[in-house]
Amino acid sequence: MSKEGGVAEWSLTHSSCLEYSKLALIDFAHRSSTQKRTTLKIPWGEVQPVESTKYLGVILNQQLNWKAQHAYTIEKGTKWVAQIQRIAKPTWGITPKYMRKLYIGVVLPRILYVVDLWCTPSCNKHAGSKSKGPIKVMKQITTIQRGGALAMTGALQTLPTDYLDACTYLLPTTSIISKWCLRAMTHMAMLLPEHLLYKTIMHKGTQNIKQHCAPINNLLASTDMDMKRFEKIPTTTCNLEKTRKLPFGISIPKDRDSSKEEAENMEEEVQIYLDGSAINGKVGAAVVLIRPGQPECTLHYHLGPDSEHTVYEAKLVGILLGIHLVKTEKKGNTSFAIGVDN
Repeated sequence: MSKEGGVAEWSLTHSSCLEYSKLALIDFAHRSSTQKRTTLKIPWGEVQPVESTKYLGVILNQQLNWKAQHAYTIEKGTKWVAQIQRIAKPTWGITPKYMRKLYIGVVLPRILYVVDLWCTPSCNKHAGSKSKGPIKVMKQITTIQRGGALAMTGALQTLPTDYLDACTYLLPTTSIISKWCLRAMTHMAMLLPEHLLYKTIMHKGTQNIKQHCAPINNLLASTDMDMKRFEKIPTTTCNLEKTRKLPFGISIPKDRDSSKEEAENMEEEVQIYLDGSAINGKVGAAVVLIRPGQPECTLHYHLGPDSEHTVYEAKLVGILLGIHLVKTEKKGNTSFAIGVDN
């Protein structure tokens, strides 16, 4: 931090002051280790060792377990369900429909943040009878969801949890956690070869580790997905005009005469012309497909009144109708041209 070109110098040259009070020191050692944990001395003071700290929303423990994260998650979930119950009063509270949306859209993402790290699915073969941590936290999350379901329905406290989940159209807690973990696995399966986790995910041996399993090993072992069959989606944006050839050509004539001349000399076998307009307070689009030696094919669509729709929207709908006509052409290799005035 204090050497030449270090963190301190970088913070001064980039006008980004460091908050040294946020520094945390953790010694990751075995729980039976008796080695004394020393402090970290820096020019700006001393940093005392701590047992756990939060990093990117995840609590890391010096014993490399998730007990602190589990306790933090349950505490956070209990507070959010208490807020749900406060606004679900029978006389003046919000309706159960919006209560359910609030629970799914706000409470669940808060509770299950990075759940694929600290809670493995119940179908995981590594999570046997000795792995009581995830099973315990699953039961506690089930209790939290039960409180939310009772607030939504206003039902009696003695009703079974499965019945409450069915009445509120909520998945059981184990299924929700498995769904979130499967979503995380799907995201990782679409990583590019340049990513640091690519080799770990694609290697088959990572699923058969029996000791010292990382969260990613548990996820790989809990699913039968073939990671190599997923489409790899780049995470960076790219300009199609510069990086690859466009699958179509664009031509914009200068005037009306040039447009007529280009249409007469067009080499494409199938020609599609479309237009959108507003007449008598109504907005619509029309498309015609012309193929030599075949009858013309037309489509038209009424969007609605001009108080709710525009002509530009109608022209876009016309382009979609033209693409639909292209898909209906069952003949093989041929070329198409779509013409629109705008």
